[in-house]
Amino acid sequence: MSEFIISQMHIEAARNSTDDFNLFHDKNRWHHIQSNPFEGPIALGFQLGCFVEDQVNRSSKNYRHYLESAGSMLGHLEPFNFSQYELNFAGSVKPGDNIELVVRDGRYSEVSGIQCFTNRIALKANRKTVLLGYKRYSSEHLIKGVVPLPKLSEVINGKDRSFIGVHRYFLKRKYMIVGNAKNFLASAFAEQSEYIDEFVDKVSFPEMYPLSLVSSALLERAKAEGHNLVEKPMIYVSHKLSIDRGLLTKLKSNDVLNILVSPRHSTNDQNSDNVTQFCCCVLSNQQVLFHAEIQLAPLSALINR
Repeated sequence: MSEFIISQMHIEAARNSTDDFNLFHDKNRWHHIQSNPFEGPIALGFQLGCFVEDQVNRSSKNYRHYLESAGSMLGHLEPFNFSQYELNFAGSVKPGDNIELVVRDGRYSEVSGIQCFTNRIALKANRKTVLLGYKRYSSEHLIKGVVPLPKLSEVINGKDRSFIGVHRYFLKRKYMIVGNAKNFLASAFAEQSEYIDEFVDKVSFPEMYPLSLVSSALLERAKAEGHNLVEKPMIYVSHKLSIDRGLLTKLKSNDVLNILVSPRHSTNDQNSDNVTQFCCCVLSNQQVLFHAEIQLAPLSALINR
């Protein structure tokens, strides 16, 4: 059994570093949510995603070790400069829970004609599976996010917290902050100095840090539309995330992230109340850092199962 025991301080560090004001994580106001079945605050979805990222990085089954063992045999492959996460939520993590990640052997394959290396993962809390999915490295984005993109100049010059374009994408402007990234790493039991160490002038942002800022953008869009987060809360069903690792390595503190969030789209299942929101992040140089596809469900759907 691992020694990774989630505390409320871990949750606080994740909330504060990502500006996630969802009451599900608030130790003082979680009970304001009507019929809250969790009976206390729970860990953030992206916080668990950061734990997945770091634990896969530490695993001997990851892409880096695969490259080292394969050597010149992989010389014909395109470089895998993109990271993909496909995470399905099956439960929650609470303060006091002991969490661990199971990483399956990785394999080279193709997904939708795109070359990738895949590890299947399972996150467990007190030996019970709470998250299932995949971590992939690929030669291009597998997730397309916001399509079509509005004019990039409109994104760059748009006002924070505004609706832009004919598709009424919500624009949330965030910034890469080294201190926030370090706290976010700490919330997921990562060794901060392996990513960020000012003493040796090292700044390597974790992939999940900019991705995690989607959470506040989703909440801000809901709030701007008048959605009642207390009476009609939503919970994560799945995350599909794709980030350009090459662009990420070039980011510095205070670099601007222009995050776009689509309106809610109903799923194809007529018997489901689930909705999907598509997101992307455009940098000041008009390049796209990441795409995201976030599926949510009303809390009432979980309660009434």
